Amino acid sequence: MKELQDLQPLPAVSPASQPAGTPLRVAFWTLGCRLNQYDTEGIKTSMAGVYDIEVVKWNDPAHLYVLNSCTVTAKADQECRRLARQVKRRHPSCKVVVAGCYAQTQPEALAAVPEIDGIVGNTGKDDVATWLPEVMDEEALTMKVEEFRENPEFDSPLIDSFSGRSRAFVKIQDGCNLRCTYCLIWRARGPGRSRTVEDVLAQLRVLINGGYPEAILAGIHLGGYGHDLQPGLKLPDLLEICLREIPELRIRLSSIHPNEVTPGLLAMFADNSRLLPHLHISLQSGSDGVLKRMKRPYRGERAWQALRDVAATLPHFGIGADIIVGFPGETDAEFEETRRMVEELPFSYLLVFRFSRRPGTSAADMEDQVHPETITRRSRILRDLAEVKKAEFSRNLVGTVRSAVVEAEGDIPGWRKATTDNYVTVLVPESVTGPDAAGSLVHVRVDDYKDQNLFTSILQTDPVHLIPGKEA
Repeated sequence: MKELQDLQPLPAVSPASQPAGTPLRVAFWTLGCRLNQYDTEGIKTSMAGVYDIEVVKWNDPAHLYVLNSCTVTAKADQECRRLARQVKRRHPSCKVVVAGCYAQTQPEALAAVPEIDGIVGNTGKDDVATWLPEVMDEEALTMKVEEFRENPEFDSPLIDSFSGRSRAFVKIQDGCNLRCTYCLIWRARGPGRSRTVEDVLAQLRVLINGGYPEAILAGIHLGGYGHDLQPGLKLPDLLEICLREIPELRIRLSSIHPNEVTPGLLAMFADNSRLLPHLHISLQSGSDGVLKRMKRPYRGERAWQALRDVAATLPHFGIGADIIVGFPGETDAEFEETRRMVEELPFSYLLVFRFSRRPGTSAADMEDQVHPETITRRSRILRDLAEVKKAEFSRNLVGTVRSAVVEAEGDIPGWRKATTDNYVTVLVPESVTGPDAAGSLVHVRVDDYKDQNLFTSILQTDPVHLIPGKEA
């Protein structure tokens, strides 16, 4: 593999003057959430429908580099600017476009970065025919950022593949109406809107027919799905339809709020093994005071009960959560409420975020900003505790049977990584799965937990007769 500094830049190419048979070489990079990953594939699909393109790796020479950005934290903004500058230094004649959430919310900040040639917001990123020729033909900065309409419709192209991924993401909802005090997503993504049932089914069928064994339903406010449809629907209604209409489909949900964990939803997990036993809870805090200042639509006791109910639904149900540490005014006592919740509930993993002041949010201007050293200390406490909970959950899986999708090569020679139905990374023997097994669905027995790894063996038994989670 050639070193990056040895790669030679390609001559500039314009779509309008593109020589016949010479594709436009385009590289993509995605920052942020699963929804962004889906949107990147949407941009690729739209671009391929208009121009002759060749998608190359980010480190390869290309005519155009597209960064699909995230703006959840200041660190995400910084990483976007760093990547834009880096790729332009390596390939001076290329064009660099920043699309997505950062472009939508802070186009002026990106316009100050001379290495960026195009800024395309979420409102028009799929409208490739409008912005791509201008970016490639003009020397001046291309700016395509518009405000969202009051009642926008859900709009997304059908996509048929995910580069380098064994499991498929499907965007069924976009935008948010909650306006939590720390969050810019309502500005970045616009009002909440839902994909029609017919379009969801069409997208799922395309991906299932393409060989993907699992689809992850994603949205900015997934639990708000269907409120804007006529007739109105709720997320469990959509799940019931999808599971009935596509019998070979395995569904995973991306992220929901504690108040959206209902008895009806949990009954679906208990009754249908194709609805995979894993939930990621958008928790943020276990303290009523912090949740109130965040303007979250639930309080601590509701979150506690929701998580208890999830854990009681099925053995070894995977439970993950987001937690923000150091929200303005967070006292030691309020942090302790969150720490105690983490300690007492059976989380399988946690994502711990330091509070990030986002320009344009009310939390950025709140008094009693928590000192950075305090945030660091509290973050370390929760991350250390999260490792303990993850190890405990993993050890309890030894002796059980799980279904799993084979993913990438493992860090240990002779083993490949796989993701179980309850969202745990395990190692499967490459001697059985083979080097081309990515995307394969297998049934495994969890044999051992050693050095923070779960080692498994492949079961040759008819999977119909296996009950995931039970001892083999």
